[in-house]
Amino acid sequence: MRDAKRMVARHLDGVGQGPDVLSTTGFTLHMRRSLSDQEISTLSPEWLAIPARDEFSPDGEIAMI
Repeated sequence: MRDAKRMVARHLDGVGQGPDVLSTTGFTLHMRRSLSDQEISTLSPEWLAIPARDEFSPDGEIAMI
C-alpha cells in the first residue's frame, strides 16, 4: 500500500495545491488535490459552470478542506 501511495503522489507532483485527500475502498486507491488558482484560470467559463460533484464520497457532496 505504501508503494501505491507513493506512486499516486508522484503523479500529482506539480499539480494542484493544499493537502492531498486520500481514500481507499476495497481495492481502489484514490488521491486528489485542489487545483491551484493558476490552474483554475486556464479553465473555460463553460467548464467552470459545471456543478461540482464528488463521485468518491458517499453523499456526492464536495468536502472543502
